[in-house]
Amino acid sequence: MSERKSAKAGRAHHRKHSTSNKVLRTITFVLTPFLMLGFIMGVTVLILLKPYSNVKPYLDTVFNQSNTRTNGDSQVNFFQNEDLDLNIQEVEIEEPVPSDDSDSSSTETKVTKHTFIYPYYGDRYATLNIENAGMKDLPVYCGTDESLLEMGVGWYNGSVYIGKVGNVVLAAHNHTYFYMLPAVKVGDIVTLETSYVKMTYIVSDIVVFHETDYTYVLPTKGKDRLTMYTCWNNGYLGMSEWRLGVLCDLVSREWKEVEVPQ
Repeated sequence: MSERKSAKAGRAHHRKHSTSNKVLRTITFVLTPFLMLGFIMGVTVLILLKPYSNVKPYLDTVFNQSNTRTNGDSQVNFFQNEDLDLNIQEVEIEEPVPSDDSDSSSTETKVTKHTFIYPYYGDRYATLNIENAGMKDLPVYCGTDESLLEMGVGWYNGSVYIGKVGNVVLAAHNHTYFYMLPAVKVGDIVTLETSYVKMTYIVSDIVVFHETDYTYVLPTKGKDRLTMYTCWNNGYLGMSEWRLGVLCDLVSREWKEVEVPQ
């Protein structure tokens, strides 16, 4: 008799335990998607609350922002192909007039007309020389994506075209074409030559700045400057959140004769 009571009790306990497991599995199955959704929403809120300046470099990388910005003067987004002719235009340049009076704050300018050959994205655009630092005949390409930086120095197409008044910005890797950039010194002469103009600069300052600091790559309205930068690891090679920048003031523009196809 006692054995039958024990068997019944065992079966009842087993049914109760099985029922509890089913309820637990059902609750887990129902709640798991909501828990995952809550986690994703929480991460999204944290990202949105993070200052935009902190995430902008990553957004630029994800969306390849450097490849899509233009200055509005030409089709620099387009890669050259057989269907695209040379983009040659007559352009008026408003240049500041040097003053003989060193104490003068004159902003007098003069307007001259010159022929530009605008590059397409990926074109060989110019040649860079800084002889005192052993940087000779470096090729400069239109654009700064990885494929172009493997071939040479990149002209950032968010800056002004070479020859125009403003801030021309060049970038390259510190283990390739800007390997010798740390050897550049204040007072060194820099030339940047295209098919339509030769620009001569003198190095005026050398700076180190964070990758989120855009001070040195922003436009300089009415003032000519050349800005060159690369990753900076205190003399070591490789990627870094810091940049070594070389700032240069304009010495002269030498315009070239350009034949315009009829």
